[in-house]
Amino acid sequence: MERKSQPIGDGVALSYLDGGEGPVLLLIHGFTGTATTDMGLLIDEFQGNYRIIAPDLRGYGASRPPNRDFPPDFYQRDAADVATLLDQIGCRPVIVLGFSDGAEVSLLLAAARPDLVRGVCSWGVCGVISDEELGAVKGWLPISNWGPEREAWRQRIIERHGEEQLASMVEGWVSAAQAIHAAGGNISLATADQIECPVILLNGDGEVGNTPEDFRRLAERIPNCRYEFVSHCGHAIQDDQPEILLDRIRQLLNAEPY
Repeated sequence: MERKSQPIGDGVALSYLDGGEGPVLLLIHGFTGTATTDMGLLIDEFQGNYRIIAPDLRGYGASRPPNRDFPPDFYQRDAADVATLLDQIGCRPVIVLGFSDGAEVSLLLAAARPDLVRGVCSWGVCGVISDEELGAVKGWLPISNWGPEREAWRQRIIERHGEEQLASMVEGWVSAAQAIHAAGGNISLATADQIECPVILLNGDGEVGNTPEDFRRLAERIPNCRYEFVSHCGHAIQDDQPEILLDRIRQLLNAEPY
């Protein structure tokens, strides 16, 4: 895999991994992650038969400066950033694999730019900031109260993004979630009915913020969607049930007429 950088405007450049040959898979990581930390399993599994495009979203990992910020429309901004990247490097259409925040971005991208997306597999997603989600993430604050149970997460954020981003990332995401919730809660739900391509949605049965009701509502709004609750699994299916995730991705890829 080769690491490249592509200016996308406003003084921002996205760093991304690019490698392999064949149909293009776009991999979008989640909150506080990077392409390699969240999507390393998929990169290793699929780069032999597909071209992998795996960006660090703006402000994350190698896509700095600028440091990450979280305006209330950051999901839509990330989707626009990724669309610009694909337009500029001439990749279309792609299969999008998205985790958590990257799952929401993948659905927004598919709805806004059907010319760019031929299929989606997303996990850790529900389309909204619900009361339950907001209640859960408020428990992250203040960071000064973090104890041993969050020490591993603290160290991961620092290692990936720098110590100066520890507080700003967590506090910024919670602030954006509060603003989204106050505006009605929508992330990708409102535009989900505009998605034209096949979609597979997966959520762990141990999810906390992404409620089963919200997950089903999102899936049922997408015209061509299969959805599944993965047993014995939390938010990060790639860590908790990797073989199930790989199998469902293969099902999507094998169904696609390239």
